[in-house]
Amino acid sequence: MTPSKKPDNKLTNPVMEIIYGRRSVRKYADKDVPDEIIREIIRAGTYAPTAVNKQPWRFVVIKNRKLIDELDEKAKTIFVSMFRDSTVPELAVYAKNLAKPEVRILYEAPVFILVFTSPDAMNEHDCALAAENMMLAAHSLGIGSCWIGLAAGLGSDETFLKETGVPKDHKLVAPLIFGYPAKGALPAPKRNPDVILKWIS
Repeated sequence: MTPSKKPDNKLTNPVMEIIYGRRSVRKYADKDVPDEIIREIIRAGTYAPTAVNKQPWRFVVIKNRKLIDELDEKAKTIFVSMFRDSTVPELAVYAKNLAKPEVRILYEAPVFILVFTSPDAMNEHDCALAAENMMLAAHSLGIGSCWIGLAAGLGSDETFLKETGVPKDHKLVAPLIFGYPAKGALPAPKRNPDVILKWIS
């Protein structure tokens, strides 16, 4: 299903189309994303569910191309140093791949937003929900996005945290990239419908 094609379903509406049409984007056009759009995406994130209205999310927004490239390299280096000798095959393969100079994990995206929270397990859930809101809002505005789990190591880099003013007790939950997709929308991969373990009526 593509965003322009409605599913043959009476329950279809614009919100459902956005949910079903969103997909991770890893190739971006060389085009700036206006600040007002970025602010609106973040605002959508702040409307996520939040336990006892803590609103624990805090955001670092980076649009500087040189800095994004530097953070791309730094995140790669951190991941490789952590997992190159891993006994988990998948992690070892990732580390080997990331050691290649040409590999980019931020995909030259024009916007890099990191979602942080104070150290509370419940807060992490809230921030993950905020990140999903942001990616859905971005898709509705014609902006692509991707959650870059490989960049999680930036959350433990003291130099980066100091330079961006992130408090020491805050934790990085979601490293997200945004930008205009370099190519037209493709259908989201099919989902396995057989996911209900038990239905009790």
